[in-house]
Amino acid sequence: MFSEKWMQFLQTSSVYSNLWREYSERGVSEILDLSDKENSFSTDFHFQHYFDVGANALEIIVQALIAGRRLPPQSILDFPSGSGRVTRHLRAMFPNARIGTCDLYQQHLDFCAAHFGAVPLVSKENLDELDVGQWDLVFCGSLLTHLPEHLFWPTIRFICRSLTPTGIAIVTLEGRHALHIQDHKWKFIEDDLFDIAREQYHASGFGFVDYNPAFRASAFHKQASYGIALVNPSWLMAGLQKMDDVRIMSFVERCWDDHQDVIVFGKPGVND
Repeated sequence: MFSEKWMQFLQTSSVYSNLWREYSERGVSEILDLSDKENSFSTDFHFQHYFDVGANALEIIVQALIAGRRLPPQSILDFPSGSGRVTRHLRAMFPNARIGTCDLYQQHLDFCAAHFGAVPLVSKENLDELDVGQWDLVFCGSLLTHLPEHLFWPTIRFICRSLTPTGIAIVTLEGRHALHIQDHKWKFIEDDLFDIAREQYHASGFGFVDYNPAFRASAFHKQASYGIALVNPSWLMAGLQKMDDVRIMSFVERCWDDHQDVIVFGKPGVND
């Protein structure tokens, strides 16, 4: 006899299979914020990559929901949302869900509200100071890849308290593979700067270096500190294991866009 949990898994998979078919038939909005400083649409590759990365995020989200035997979320927080790289796919997949977009930049929030029906939520650099209510699903893509250590755990705590009693969070990070990328594929940042983060990473499991001031001022002027963050899996797990209010559900290296690691954690807590 199959267990009740296995039957729930099969039933949940069927629900998402139907939703995915409808998502594919419905299609994704191609309306772009052409003033978005974080993305370039100057070539066919950049345009296609923008949509492929958003679709890949949705694949990861659906996989986590199925594995966690969660029914389709009624409320979703995309944090930080930018101008809807992932939000547009969430809206196409979950047309009836309440979707919140949280970002430091009002331009992004206005765009997502106008085009994807998102609830705009202004973020803060210190997330210990922010309350946006609770959500069934929180997707945090490409934020902890850029934050210094003193902002890392406040961000994790914010995500944890923003989950409903059965909510789950999907968070992306730059991990071990980032060092190989910098040395052999492409550059996250200038080598002399990257080596600062690399040295810290090897010493403690976490490394960070700011972008050069001119670039940060032009693209991320609301952040006092923003750059490249490297997170070793053991450093991450050691910190999460201190948080009994959530349980760790999965961790996969090179999961998003073939270079960012993905950690999935959620409620109820590990002892609940």
